[in-house]
Amino acid sequence: MSKSKIGIIFGVIAIVVIIAIVLFIANINNSPTAENIYYDNINSIVELKASSKSIGESFGTAEFIDEQGTLVTNAHIVTYKQLGVVHLFEEYEIRFANEDDYREVELIKYNVELDIAVLKIADDTIQVKPLQIGDSSTLRSGNTVYAIGNTINYGLSMSKGIIGIPLLNVTYDGVKREVIQCDLTIAEGNSGGALLNEYGLLIGITTFRTKDNLGNVVYGIAYCIPINVVIDYVNAQA
Repeated sequence: MSKSKIGIIFGVIAIVVIIAIVLFIANINNSPTAENIYYDNINSIVELKASSKSIGESFGTAEFIDEQGTLVTNAHIVTYKQLGVVHLFEEYEIRFANEDDYREVELIKYNVELDIAVLKIADDTIQVKPLQIGDSSTLRSGNTVYAIGNTINYGLSMSKGIIGIPLLNVTYDGVKREVIQCDLTIAEGNSGGALLNEYGLLIGITTFRTKDNLGNVVYGIAYCIPINVVIDYVNAQA
């Protein structure tokens, strides 16, 4: 092979490598920042309050998943137990991050074993922005994730972590549950909140923390319901 042909081949290879590097850098630069993800999605996630005159109040988080005002959250926020029996709260309300007052929502259905509840905003004249839904079956260990929730009922905040195990069966409260294990900091009020991937897509909802053998809460590890499980339940016929 002549030197000119070899030079052309190496020249083409060099151009291909340069293009690949440019595309890689461009892809990195186009990935949204944590700040972008928070502010792009903050109006799709709400504080949730469940109340009853006899039992008091329960606080958590919910998120819109369609333009019709459908919300998803945890069943343990909209229910409570007395003497081992599950009861419903009497009223359910949500509050947007930029509002002071709560808005009424209706409980559509719930499943205690799955720990999923579906609600709908009562005022159908309100235009809502749903979160974009991801695919939890594609998750891998090490993926970056963000949790947005009503931490300690102080309002919506964000924490960042990674996926430890994409799919895990954990027995919690006597029920075996299919969950995502994340390296995340969550607290009371985060329940039902959004688990977002590095592109801001909804891939799960936060549900619980575990305890060690002494009964102490294990901090820094959060368990979330895969969004595919949530959407299957939402779409299932009653």
